[in-house]
Amino acid sequence: FEALGLTFRLENIATKLMEEVVDKINLNYISAKTLNNIYFILDYFREGLELDGITNQSFNSNLLMLKYSLRSQSFSFDQYINIFQFIAEDIKRTIERYFINTYEGPLNTIIPQILKQKGEEHFGEEYVKVSSKISEEFYRVALSEAFLMQPLDNFTAKILVSLRRMADNLEPDLIQKIMSYNSDLVITRLKTPNPSVDNQVFIGSKAYHLKKLRLAGFPVSPGFVLTTEVFRNYKAIMSHSELLSELHSMIRFNLHRVEIASGKEFGNPSNPLLLSVRSGTAISMPGAMDTILNVGLNDEVTENLSRKKGFEWAAWDSYRRLIQSWGMAFGMERDTFDEVMESCKTRYNAQQKVKFKPHEMRETAFEYKKTLKKNNIDFEEDVFKQLLTSINFVIESWSSQRAEVYRKNLHISNEWGTAVVVQEMIFGNMKETSGSGVTFTKNPKERKQGVELYGDFTLQSQGEDIVAGLVKPMHISNNQLSANEDKSQTLENMFPAIYKRLYEIGTQLTEEQGYSPQEIEFTFESDKPEDLYILQIRDLDMYAKSTIKIFNTPYEEMALAGRGIGIGGSALNGRLAFDMDDIEMLREKYPDESIILVRPDTVPDDIG
Repeated sequence: FEALGLTFRLENIATKLMEEVVDKINLNYISAKTLNNIYFILDYFREGLELDGITNQSFNSNLLMLKYSLRSQSFSFDQYINIFQFIAEDIKRTIERYFINTYEGPLNTIIPQILKQKGEEHFGEEYVKVSSKISEEFYRVALSEAFLMQPLDNFTAKILVSLRRMADNLEPDLIQKIMSYNSDLVITRLKTPNPSVDNQVFIGSKAYHLKKLRLAGFPVSPGFVLTTEVFRNYKAIMSHSELLSELHSMIRFNLHRVEIASGKEFGNPSNPLLLSVRSGTAISMPGAMDTILNVGLNDEVTENLSRKKGFEWAAWDSYRRLIQSWGMAFGMERDTFDEVMESCKTRYNAQQKVKFKPHEMRETAFEYKKTLKKNNIDFEEDVFKQLLTSINFVIESWSSQRAEVYRKNLHISNEWGTAVVVQEMIFGNMKETSGSGVTFTKNPKERKQGVELYGDFTLQSQGEDIVAGLVKPMHISNNQLSANEDKSQTLENMFPAIYKRLYEIGTQLTEEQGYSPQEIEFTFESDKPEDLYILQIRDLDMYAKSTIKIFNTPYEEMALAGRGIGIGGSALNGRLAFDMDDIEMLREKYPDESIILVRPDTVPDDIG
């Protein structure tokens, strides 16, 4: 009796554990991942029932059918519904065999005796009704106490309800997308290895290398990556409330991990965490996709942050940048914001925005915000919704005109898609000793061995400024200077500790981590080396240049037309154009001649 009692207690524990496992499965939608989990749970049920002496060969056969169907990409949704209909029928037959049929005879004998003892006599249809009621109560109790049977029956019923609801309410192509969706492949933290997605196909080149560097101990800010699984299933996710809700929950969870790592809280005015939201493609497309920086700022957060020492100016500059990025993501032109900036420079009698006083930058930020309203664009004050919208901006920018032109010219397939990299913001615009830049680990003009830093940086700027060509930069190394240049205006002389740390990073990358010569985007919040962070790295194109004759007119006979930065890295020959109207006119008037586009800034907005 003790052994029997122990068996019953163990069966009771096992049933509760199986119920807990079943409850953890999200059956609000069914995907291939869900079906795979369902198969393993059903197999556990099969094994448990067989231990209790309950078997059904038809159930086992249909379970095997489910197992092998998961290996086929061509198995249809309707076929899965059929399989679970078969499994549900098998469960009914098992209940009939081991419970209904087993107890039917004894109940026919016992029920009349029970009624007789109660002094009740029933005849005909009335007896059938009373007898059926007693039998039903008995079967219900027997099934609820039977090992695993009722949880299995309920589990299968829920699966069928979910499958039929999808079939009734969703289009076939959307069902197909949902079936191929795997939420385990959707998100990954930069600090946590995940072999399933830690490759350039899923997280893109930028995040792949950032993750390698963060895991190796390099200065990379904490964050997470929404993989290309989101891009590939973007339409399905946005069309299905349950998929979207699940994704939002995953973003919240990983955002909380970033909060823990940074010691800050997203949306907390007293100690706000701000985020950068950037694209991450397998094949590098610099400048072709949207980037949203300083996500997490709104009026209240910015007001409070500006009262924090060191952020009086930077808080409002960061807010201004976010507002501009927001407007441009909705289709506004950069020139519109440039006009506002020029107006503010005139009003405050400042040639550069870094000369604005904090209250002047605050007023400028709100002028930017007024510009949004004039263009019927609402700025999202709810910071989590702001983050979600920023993620959508980045994903949807894959289909922007400039990205499509970029891919067309470089023969990049449209199917690659983009990941989204979300990280803690580093403030290169915080103060006069903050900045950002790009450096090569080798001088691209020479063939020297070892690390030789070569690049540009600027002060009180954020990571996008140098890459987008929005500022006039200074040199990284002294060996970049020409004879007539100011030798004090280099990173090497102005911030020797930052320069030394960059050199160490370059050496570690190329000599210890096995990287080829690299292009490193970086930012620093102060002149202390511990405040230097890597924003991204990419292989440096060390191609050999040949010297060819470009101009027919000797240099000394040329007339100076102006000065600027040639983004192509070599001499240019053609007719000058300053906007799209000029280009169209020159193409019509001089169809066989080259055109040089001259712009105030070398920004990727001009592509398209």
